[in-house]
Amino acid sequence: MNRRKTLFTSFVFIFLTFRYISVFAQQENVIYSDSTRKVESIGRRRALSILSDEDTVSASPIWPNINPKLFFQNVRNNVLYPNKINQGASTNFCSYAAFTHLMLKYKPDVYVRMLISLYRTGGANLEKKMLKPKKEILQAAGTLRHKGELDVLHADQMWFLTLADQFKGYLNVFDHKYNHGDENKIWAATNYAKFNTMLRYFTNFHIVSSGSDLFRPAKKDFYAYISRKLLEGVVILYLNSKYMHPTKYTAFTLRAPTHFVVLYEMYKVGDLIEIKYWDYGLKTVQLITRKRLYKMIFGVSTITTKVEDDTEN
Repeated sequence: MNRRKTLFTSFVFIFLTFRYISVFAQQENVIYSDSTRKVESIGRRRALSILSDEDTVSASPIWPNINPKLFFQNVRNNVLYPNKINQGASTNFCSYAAFTHLMLKYKPDVYVRMLISLYRTGGANLEKKMLKPKKEILQAAGTLRHKGELDVLHADQMWFLTLADQFKGYLNVFDHKYNHGDENKIWAATNYAKFNTMLRYFTNFHIVSSGSDLFRPAKKDFYAYISRKLLEGVVILYLNSKYMHPTKYTAFTLRAPTHFVVLYEMYKVGDLIEIKYWDYGLKTVQLITRKRLYKMIFGVSTITTKVEDDTEN
């Protein structure tokens, strides 16, 4: 009896062990069956490899207030945890954070090369533009305070200030020069056309956009339209955040777009719509009505070119 029990226990143990190994192997190999996750994983390994070869102790001669330890720790954490990137408290860096989240998800190695180039030389080459931040930006990065975690995220300070300095839209026409505190003001603001320009300048991907700062996309059914776009590529929504996060204490809602989020999934749940999106350093799930979906969206941008089927050298 004891022998049978021992044999049965051994059989169960072997079966469970084999099953665990099989499942683990499938999870490890899933990046090879899904091109987007494959490229994301390979790009992350390349990015970490670039960082491992860097001198992370020497201070930059270009950025006098950037702490090298905080800088490289920030860059590494961004590569490892792309969903945690956020604009900090009380800033107009929303669009730059959303853009950086996309870079970290799909081109982390390119992101790391640009950050290191900026850190070492004060400039970086994009697909269609050269980043060369002005003197006041070189002095300001590393000095921002009372911005939450952004206070110690020196790479994010450098990157967001550089993007705000180098990309201008009509909102910034009367405020091109950075002054202390401008990260909270119109100097750092981004209109819809400016955001799409950033996407096009940084990559050779094809960008399709619909909507504007004043008028919503001319689509009868927002749910059907956005669902189709999710099948085509990566979707970024330009929206009125007051409708995304409504409060009973708001007597008047400004009917204007103010925010960018990256949309990942959208489903019907009865009469409601479930959306899964990245926003403020988190992936969030929310149930909304069709009416609220219509009211909050002013722009839909889609990166339609598929991520290249990259391979390791």
